[in-house]
Amino acid sequence: MGVNKREDEAVELKGPGYVKKSSAIMLAVLGVLLGAFIGNAVTMLYVGQRQQRLNVSTQAVPTESPVPHTADPEALARLENGAAADPTNADLWIELGNFCFDHNLPARAVNAYERALELRPNEVNVWSDLGVMYRRTKQFDKSVDAFGHAAALDPKHVTARFNMGIVYLHDLNDPALALKAWKEVLTIDPEAKSPTGQPVADMVQGLEK
Repeated sequence: MGVNKREDEAVELKGPGYVKKSSAIMLAVLGVLLGAFIGNAVTMLYVGQRQQRLNVSTQAVPTESPVPHTADPEALARLENGAAADPTNADLWIELGNFCFDHNLPARAVNAYERALELRPNEVNVWSDLGVMYRRTKQFDKSVDAFGHAAALDPKHVTARFNMGIVYLHDLNDPALALKAWKEVLTIDPEAKSPTGQPVADMVQGLEK
């Protein structure tokens, strides 16, 4: 799932075949180059109610970003109804999560990915994509935790480590941990590059100054 299914948002980390699909992460890397914090682009976080799992209880969670989503309502309803009708089918939750990821529905993607991981907790790329969606919903600690799960499951997962560094640097204001994550990227692939083409080695050097 995840990194192989969203061709329209694909950008490559020049290395051992890892691809990042999120335009949000692309913007974050641009923030590194421009010296700006991506979080400053979002001035308001909306909080709403969603149905939790398949029962009637609800909890407050961040909703989608102010940018209108691009999802076809019928397609979204079909995927949601399919997952609800077969709630132990992890593939259906992953498919729903991917659809919401691609169509700017991050809170719904979070819900779907969380459900999928309850059923299949070793899905590396689901953890990685969940990390992106946690970031989109301003859940930064959960974001790095999700990337950490992906990295633990796959010791060579460049994308998870790179994105973990982005969140540490721009959202949690922890350049030391960002540096640690990006040094791990270089341990896996010394020639790794950001989605904008900047060598990760240069980014590490910039943080070490």
